[in-house]
Amino acid sequence: MKNTKRMDTGLFHKIIDELAALGWSGEIAPNFYGEPLLDDRMVELVKYARNKINGSMITLFTNGDFLTVELYLRLVKAGVSAFCITEHPDGTPPFINEILEYRKAHGDDHVKVEYKKLTMIYSREGDVPIDEVAPKDCANAAYRKIGIDWDGNVVFCCNDYFVTVKLGNVRKERLIDVWRKPYYKKLRKKLYRGQSKLEICRKCKYGTVAKKTLSLP
Repeated sequence: MKNTKRMDTGLFHKIIDELAALGWSGEIAPNFYGEPLLDDRMVELVKYARNKINGSMITLFTNGDFLTVELYLRLVKAGVSAFCITEHPDGTPPFINEILEYRKAHGDDHVKVEYKKLTMIYSREGDVPIDEVAPKDCANAAYRKIGIDWDGNVVFCCNDYFVTVKLGNVRKERLIDVWRKPYYKKLRKKLYRGQSKLEICRKCKYGTVAKKTLSLP
């Protein structure tokens, strides 16, 4: 059975509203181990986020399978700042060349498009066997990123594929209050110092499986 779970529109609005109230101007990436373009609300969700937080960078991470030129233009108009398209082993996304041709003929619309041929892969909490470890990447990310799953659970790490470490839930709490929890602060400090004893940190490895990254025109 396919996983069709997706965040309630009201919950998404709550998160964006709270970020707007905080004066947030960082990146917003509406995805968590899912394909965002399978959500038929994505254009409207992006539009809402852009209207509320004009200075934020909105990035869509996608495998590109559904990114037609028509959808690309709708998302750009809604407020997407960047597309990070990842090619999986089964080949080039079907519409990527059409988007390239459009951008070549009409310009980049001040939107960044990055096309990666699966340069990096996360272990998904040990579910994918890989060899290399880059702990500094995780340590820095702990102070720069916060992840929220479809049900509002705040996760410690975007690599926590099974959502095993929950710091709170934004359905019931304010996002900033979760971020400021003493336990959360303690986890961030320990990870930064290389002292994390969480099971997900012991199992997690960050590996390189390819070496080609392309920045598209």
